[in-house]
Amino acid sequence: MSACKVEVKDYICTVTIDRPPANATSKETYDEIRDTFYALDRREDIKVVILTGAGKIFMAGNELSEFGEFMEPSKCTVHYDRIRNAYLAVKNCRYPVIGAINGSAAGAGCAFAGCCDVLIAAQGAKFALSEIKVGIIGADGYASLMVPEKVLRYMAFSGNPLLAEQIAQWGGIWKVVPREQVLEEAQKLAAEFAQNARRALILWKQCLNENYEHELPKKFNNNLQATIAYQPYHDFKEASTAFIEKRVPEYDEQ
Repeated sequence: MSACKVEVKDYICTVTIDRPPANATSKETYDEIRDTFYALDRREDIKVVILTGAGKIFMAGNELSEFGEFMEPSKCTVHYDRIRNAYLAVKNCRYPVIGAINGSAAGAGCAFAGCCDVLIAAQGAKFALSEIKVGIIGADGYASLMVPEKVLRYMAFSGNPLLAEQIAQWGGIWKVVPREQVLEEAQKLAAEFAQNARRALILWKQCLNENYEHELPKKFNNNLQATIAYQPYHDFKEASTAFIEKRVPEYDEQ
């Protein structure tokens, strides 16, 4: 069953991630998001894209049953490539992408939110770089597109979530609205963008991406290498195992 639902109306494309119960990102989901956005780039009937999630959660992060993909260098490298390609497919989409963040965005969900050009978020929606809780180093490059450096470091070191209202104070979210109004507000913003020429929107997106390049591929590779460097240690596996078993991890003291 497809996890990406695509609807186009009046030059506005809505991509809905629908993978119950929490829109977790499996290997197939990453591939489908990548392929969906590659396909959108080839369409001529679009001016703006809205990315949202079905239900009460935007995206919950990596599928727990697939944490084994991070456990050894060869698998980890392949899996990071898959994740990177999905992120960049959204980030480099030729059309402006509005993130309609209908609920929590954790881990990969937080990264996908960062890949969007503008964000509309639900009141109380939580954004978290929760990777440290599960033994992974990643997603900071994309979260850095939403929050200032010192805030990013808090998110990375703690793994604790921030509310949409907090991120909005730093300019990372355009508007925070009641959950039931998120998609409606995103559609209004998309209609505002769509009043402009399609070619101009494409060229603006291209220029903005080039002018504000954050060396995302290099940052992503740094995360991969750090995760691989962490793998030989007990704490690496203990973090994800404890998270899955819903218990307090027992880390080495060193």
